[in-house]
Parts: sequence; structure tokens; C-alpha cells
Amino acid sequence: MSRHLSRVLDDIGVIQDMTDLRRHIHLLNGTLETMSLTLRGYNEIAYIVGSQSEGTTTVGMDSDTDHFNILTDYLVVFDWAEWDRDKKIMLAIKDNTTPPQFCYLQRLKRDLPLKMDHPVKPTDEVDEEGRWLVSNNWDDKYLWELYKPFGQLISHGPSKSFSDKIDLVFAFPCASMPEECEFLFRRPRPGHYPKPETLARARRCPTFLIPQGHKFSEHKHLQWRISTSLWERFLVFDFTAEQQHVYVCLKMIRKTFIKPVVGDDFSTFHMKTAVMFTIESCQPDIWHRDNIIACAVNCLNTLLRWIRMGKCPHFTTGGVNLFDGKLDKRQLFKLQDVITQIKSHNMWCIYQIEMDMLGFHLLPDIRLLDDRRHSNQLRILREILYLIPTWLSAIMTQLMSDSRQQNIYEAVHGIIGHLQHLHSICNLGSSLEREAASLLLPHMYGSLASTLASCCIARQLPVPQFVINLYELSFTSDLMSTKLKYASMLYCSDQCAVAAQVLTYCDGLLGPDVHHYCTCYDRPQTRKRQSDAHLEAGLDGNITELLKSHSTLCVSFSIHEMCCVPAHLQFEMFRTMTHEDQQLRHNCNDWMDLVMIDCVPFLHYLQYLVYRQLGQPVRKLAALQKLKDYVCRSGVPGHYDTAYHVLAHCWELENWPDEAFDLYQQSAQQIPRNNIANWHLARLLQ
Repeated sequence: MSRHLSRVLDDIGVIQDMTDLRRHIHLLNGTLETMSLTLRGYNEIAYIVGSQSEGTTTVGMDSDTDHFNILTDYLVVFDWAEWDRDKKIMLAIKDNTTPPQFCYLQRLKRDLPLKMDHPVKPTDEVDEEGRWLVSNNWDDKYLWELYKPFGQLISHGPSKSFSDKIDLVFAFPCASMPEECEFLFRRPRPGHYPKPETLARARRCPTFLIPQGHKFSEHKHLQWRISTSLWERFLVFDFTAEQQHVYVCLKMIRKTFIKPVVGDDFSTFHMKTAVMFTIESCQPDIWHRDNIIACAVNCLNTLLRWIRMGKCPHFTTGGVNLFDGKLDKRQLFKLQDVITQIKSHNMWCIYQIEMDMLGFHLLPDIRLLDDRRHSNQLRILREILYLIPTWLSAIMTQLMSDSRQQNIYEAVHGIIGHLQHLHSICNLGSSLEREAASLLLPHMYGSLASTLASCCIARQLPVPQFVINLYELSFTSDLMSTKLKYASMLYCSDQCAVAAQVLTYCDGLLGPDVHHYCTCYDRPQTRKRQSDAHLEAGLDGNITELLKSHSTLCVSFSIHEMCCVPAHLQFEMFRTMTHEDQQLRHNCNDWMDLVMIDCVPFLHYLQYLVYRQLGQPVRKLAALQKLKDYVCRSGVPGHYDTAYHVLAHCWELENWPDEAFDLYQQSAQQIPRNNIANWHLARLLQ
């Protein structure tokens, strides 16, 4: 039974290669998010923690993503000697009534190590000793304004976000390790888990305070909880493949059989803690594929012992009872009853688990009928692969949108500054940071090249060779987007013959293994449309190569690249025309200040314009037919409105105004606001 369970867990994706790939993508995602914040001037560090970055989830488990953002402008000190003039300092204080793992935060002055004598935020409160304390809802007003366009602010413990699929926690870093956390390093243990190098790594890693008070405390709105999330991630990375199988199986049991009885008060974190303590206390030779069921029962025995005691210890923090404030005696009795039943039937409940069709695939001979390992691996990639192009697009979109408020000299200086920062990361950063920077650098070179070329075209000057060299440095950004920006510049600078050669080369790059990622908010997402041929290219784990050789992103132009954009497309930059348009824009709609178009329609549109300019009617009409076929197919993803507009412009150039009018009208009907089609309709009616 154990061996068969292990095989089925391998089949649904709980296998080392896929675990490593899942971890790598989410760690890279967090690194790109940090890079985005840094380039935009925010002093924050972003981490992805929890089951996604640990690789302890499955597609059927439908786990959320835990974002952990550290506000590095702030610093929590435990002693006055740790005061730092360069930070916004808060002193962690406790009294006899403060629960373990919790504290209060007192504001200190910035210029002197003295207590603050006035509130900084409206939510600050003064205690009996005249100390101004920071409330853990101090940023709720800001977050409400941030998420107002989404219509909701969802709270899960310390997390506040706009979606059930995302947990977002803002945390303050600690200047030193809290005394309670020495528990991980001081207590006696056999020594095989955690590994000594893991403990050394954890000791070097910071701890944080997150905005959460004790559930039953009178002053819970003023309390902050100590978090060792990064330590816990290292500890899970230490799991062997068999220990990973046990943990994932127990998570499925919790969600299927325990959650309906006691809800989320008994959480995955309780289960993770039980697995960690069991691994620490049991000999390492029991953890093998033929013994998975017995190991899972050992973990359940650990839980039952804690339930009878009424106390669940924290693995990294001393003096903490994880049942406290979560499960009362009545719920503990229910929990004990459920776990006892699961144990008494020797874990046969796993045959009833519907998640990932686990129970079905455990049935005799099912594996002989349907080997799903490969298809499940593609399914996992389909779910997570889009994260990296999402952040690459988001970073460039945000930076280009921010530059709208700058003059051309400030914009160029800003891009050069970003390039210098990225190069320093490539030289001095960690392996993940170097990988993230290498993905972003070519996009930044493309933006600089297009901005400088636009200046030359505006002044009717030839584009110099060093700008062409910058374009060439950008060609590894993805398969096609920066190459199309180069072709667009060539067309706008009357170098149509060279542009035709570039476009022919780009046309030859298209194939079934190429996928276009459009991640712009409010446009049909393309992340679940990847072909199997595209996903196959990512199974070897080389995500960087997949993004550069088998993927394309939207082609984007900022206002400073205007002269490198065909005249008709320039109107897309001004889609927000009225006050009503502005009111209906979301915070995630920065891309509306740019020209944004998907690669395939832009390729065929440029081909049409170039061949028309070169006087090649056969090739021009062939390009027009390809553009028409793209637009007229059902379910056009991405910026389908812009694809309608460029085809309509081709109809206008062919002197077919009625067909052009119909396309603009279709676009306006599908997207009534923030759509330049409304202006084109008015223009044609004049």
C-alpha cells in the first residue's frame, strides 16, 4: 500500500524534479518581485513562502500563494542599544500579560534614541506609561484604497489581499533574533534533522514581526507576532522525497476529512509541525517508500499526544502552544476522534480522497490503464509557468508607465540607472538574483534602444550604430517582442528593406512550441492556453531558456518611444480620453498608458505596412490575410481590441472604410471604455 501510494504521488507531481521546478519558479518569482520594488524606489523585499515555494502542494490541492513583503525602512529592536538613525525604529516590549510569541511595538524617535511623544499614524495608541504603540491595522486604510478597484479587502489572519488565492503579509524586520527563537538552536536533538548546515543557514536568516494579535487578548489590535517563515521554508527543503510524500498525503487528509469537522482552525501549519517533530525524533532509516503509511501514522500519533496534552509546540519558537487561540476543548475532542478513526482503519481513508483523483488512481490496475505522470507534469507547468513572464511584463510596464511623468532626459537617465543596478546584481548577487537580472536586462536594453532611436527619428537624424548594438543586446529578452520593436524602428526610419528581412526571420520563428504570454489586467489571459509542445520544452527545468526561445511577451512602447511606433498605433497610448474612462481604470491598468500589442498581430501588421511601402502587393495581401485569420478566429487572447484596430487600419489603407468601421464598432461594443476605437469611429463618421 505504501509503495503504491508513493507511485501515485509521483504520478500527480509530488516527485523531486517537479518539486525542484515548482520551488525554483516561485523563488525566482519572489526575486523578480523584489527587483520590481527596488527599481521603482520602494524599500521592500518580497518572498514567496508557504506550500507553493516549498513545493508541497498539488494542482488539485488548489493552494493559495503566500506573499511575504518586508518593509526595510523599519527596524524592530529588542534593546535600546540596537537603535539605528537610518531606520524608523520600533522597540518590542512585553509585560506579564503578553502571550508567548507576541509583543507590542513602541515608536522611537528618528534622530535620538528616545520614545516618540506623539502619534505617527492615526491608528497609533498611547498606553498607561505614555508610550505610543503601533496598531497592527496601521496600513488598513492604505490597503483598502489599493484594493478598492477590486471591490474587496480579504483578511486571513495577518494577511490582507484582494483575492482568496493570494495571502499578502507586510512585516517588519528584527534587528536581532528574539530570545524565544533560540529554542530551535539550543534544545537537544538526535542530530539527523535539521541538518547542521540548515541550522547555520537559519541562524543567519532574519526574523520578522507580522501584524497579528492573540485571538483572545484584550489588546489584540496592538499585538504583533514573531514570524520565522524563512526558517520554516529551509526546514521543509530538508525533507527527503519520502518525507515529502508523507507531508503531502497528510495535507490531503486534513483538507478532505479534518477540515469539514473543525474548519481551518486546525491548519496545515499544525500538520507541518507534527511532521517536523516526528522526523526529528524518529530514526532516518524508517523513511522509505515501503513505509510511507507507517510514517504517516507516526505523525498522527504525535498529533494525538499533543491533543491529549492540549498543547502543540512550535518547532522554531519556544514557549508557544499552537492550539492556543485556535482550538478549544470541544474542537480538540472532535479532532482527536477524527484522527483516531483514520488511524484505526490503517489509513484506508486515502482511497476516498478525490483531490487529484488520488483515491481513484490507488484502485487496483488503474495505473495499468492510465499512466498520468507525464500529463500531470504538463498540468503543473501550465499552472505555474506564467508567473515569471507576468513579473517581467509587470516590471517593464510599471517602469515605462512611471516614465510618462518624466522628460526624455530623465527617462534615459532612469533606464541607464536601472541597467547599472541590474549589472551590479549580475556581478555580485545570488544565483537567483543573477538569473532574474539576466531575464530583465534585455528588456531594459530594448527600452533604452527604442527611446534613443525615437529621439533620432524625431530630429530626422540617422539612428547611430551604438543604438543598433543596444537593440541587438535586447534580442535575447524573449523569442520575438524586442525584435519586432527593432523592425518597427526600421519601418519608421524608412529602412523598409532591412525591416522586411527582420520580419521574415521573425515569421520563421513561429511554431507549435511557441506561446504568447499576455498578463495585462482586464485582458483575456493566455496562461492556460499553452500547447503541450511548448510545455514539453520546459520539462527539463531550464525556465530561462524556455522564456527566451519558446515564449513571447506583449510588445510595449512608452511615450518616449513614440517615433518608433507606426502612426496609427500611436493612438493606443491615449485610450483613456474621458473622466469616466479614468474612473473605470484599475490600479493594475498602467499598461493603458502605453502602446501594447501582441506579437503575432503586430508581426503581420508590420509586414503589411512594409510590403506596401516596398510595392510588393502579393506579399502585402498575404500578410493582410494572416492578420485577418488571426483576428477572425474565436477567442482571440490578449489585446484583441488593438488587433481589431490594426486590421481596421489595413482596411482603411485598402480603401474599404465600411469593413474598417465594422471592426472598430465590434471593438467598442466589447470594450466600451478606455478604448481608442471610440475615437476612430468618430473620425470615420466625419
